[in-house]
Amino acid sequence: MATVGASIVPVSLTVNGRTGLTLWAPPWEDDDGEEWQGFLGDGAKILLFPGTRELADFIASGEENDLSDHPGWGRVLKLTPDRLRPGADDGYDLDRVYEWAAGDPDPVRRSALADVVDMVGKIADCCDDGALRRLVVGTPEYADLVDEDTSYHGRDGRRAWSALGDVIAETWERAISRVQSWLSWCGEWPDIDDQPEDGDDDSVWAKVGAAPVELVLPSGRFVTLRAVTDDGAVFPGDPGSNALIFTEPAALAAHCRADAGALTDLPGWDTLADADPAGDEELFTPDPETVIDLTEPSEPAAELLAQLAEHCGLDIDPPSANASQRAWRKTLNRIETHLEEGD
Repeated sequence: MATVGASIVPVSLTVNGRTGLTLWAPPWEDDDGEEWQGFLGDGAKILLFPGTRELADFIASGEENDLSDHPGWGRVLKLTPDRLRPGADDGYDLDRVYEWAAGDPDPVRRSALADVVDMVGKIADCCDDGALRRLVVGTPEYADLVDEDTSYHGRDGRRAWSALGDVIAETWERAISRVQSWLSWCGEWPDIDDQPEDGDDDSVWAKVGAAPVELVLPSGRFVTLRAVTDDGAVFPGDPGSNALIFTEPAALAAHCRADAGALTDLPGWDTLADADPAGDEELFTPDPETVIDLTEPSEPAAELLAQLAEHCGLDIDPPSANASQRAWRKTLNRIETHLEEGD
């Protein structure tokens, strides 16, 4: 969890096809010893913003909010937009709950599902929504998932996983509806009905055929650009040798504007040349959904490591999301030697 300003955490919430950024403050005690927890709110609803720039502008405005009295708020006031990006584990996609529940109860799906259900419980507590609390926190199948009281292995485990799926089918739409009622979408958002369907995205990156990604490595956080083509994944750097990573979106942008190597062969690369360079910092800042923690096994991390290995010409066994820590670290170490920090 990416903590800033004395345990205030940037998080993203995805609800009904829309993803917004806000701040979450885990439980803390005030001077009287009373425990509090909360979200960035206006006293009635949780405030969500379309990007880090809009979130930073709101913070800088000095407007009173539900976290203004938090002991770490003074430090939050000094944060740049880049420091307000949620970490790899700080995105909560309420829309994917059905997808996760429909699959096998592997550690990745189970953990993602538990995290979202737990966050909905926090929303219920912070908004004092008794109905939502009873619906989620008070339902045994949800409680067992969050408390990790059920393994979901073996015959009994499969039966419990199936029962959880039935509960989700019966209750999750109501949970989403109640959560939605507590959210205030601040700033300029496209009308969901007007958003392009999958495969018909008219954004710059959709036209380019690539997208910025953030890599969480043992040595720090870096950004790069990833394109997935019919011939495999392509990154900045020399195919068959190395992939370039950057400490800041601005550095990635400068490299791509100057000499992006094989990426310039993408059919839509000229779209980037037509984009206004004044907005490069925001354009090259990865979305919260593309922040990938490579220090722990997971499906997104395994996919990215395999793509990096292929780009760098490494003959290694594809990493597995179920790999042991030792095997995962061995694969990561080898790939890291071919990641070169760009200027």
